[in-house]
Amino acid sequence: MNKYSKYVRDTLPDHDLLEQLAEECNELSKASLKLIRALKLNKNATPISKVEAYDNFTEEQKDVISVLWLLTGNERYAYIDGYPKMERWAKRLGYKE
Repeated sequence: MNKYSKYVRDTLPDHDLLEQLAEECNELSKASLKLIRALKLNKNATPISKVEAYDNFTEEQKDVISVLWLLTGNERYAYIDGYPKMERWAKRLGYKE
């Protein structure tokens, strides 16, 4: 794990990470529903573009994977370690260079 991921993992207990995972999963669910609307897969239109909806959907996937990486340490998620969210998250928690 990089220094930011390690800091977040060492700072937050599993309970807090599981709460974060639930929040990120909820956001992914909402992004999925918005993508359905943007792709016009239903009759309920949305003002956001397909590109914007897909970008948000992709970002929320990365957020879910980043928390799974912290919770499990499973190497299948290791590629997410350089995701900028980790640095922002670590700094919000008090990480100092």
